[in-house]
Amino acid sequence: ALGPARVPSVRRTAAVIGGGATAASTLAALAQLGCTTPVVYVRSLGRIGGLMRAAHRMGLEPRYVSTDDAAHEITSADLVVSTLPPHAADVLAVQLVGSATEQGAVAPNGVLLDVAYDPRPTALAAAWTHGGGVVVGGERMLLHQAAEQVRLMTGRPGPVDAMAVALAEALEHGTTPADATPRS
Repeated sequence: ALGPARVPSVRRTAAVIGGGATAASTLAALAQLGCTTPVVYVRSLGRIGGLMRAAHRMGLEPRYVSTDDAAHEITSADLVVSTLPPHAADVLAVQLVGSATEQGAVAPNGVLLDVAYDPRPTALAAAWTHGGGVVVGGERMLLHQAAEQVRLMTGRPGPVDAMAVALAEALEHGTTPADATPRS
């Protein structure tokens, strides 16, 4: 999903926002990229037992931090992945913009992958872009999940390039899945 952003394959520093199942999947992907010490920002440090166990099984040593500190820290990461559902990162977006107002610029260092894909862009993605950062939207993640499902169901690689073209056209024209469904 990060390919279009021209992200180097190995990340030095990574931040994950969220503590659910998508965050655990993100930690697994980061391990494959060679990042074994990400920072994970969560709302409640008291509810991360499952994520901590998953990270330990993957050989990762994340640092867990309250999301209260995220706005001041995430802009220095090479890669930031928000695993939050739609609108859950809106407060963080406001904090990023506020930080930019106080300090003169958000100046994100790296790439933001925001797994939320509706609204498009999310408030977090808009704030990151406003600060000059690069954003990869959640629709890219869905594209690669779909390609993997094609491979699992057919034994053949999913046509990622053709699927990416169709996705770009649909997004450009505001087509929704309901619009694309053939009518009988």
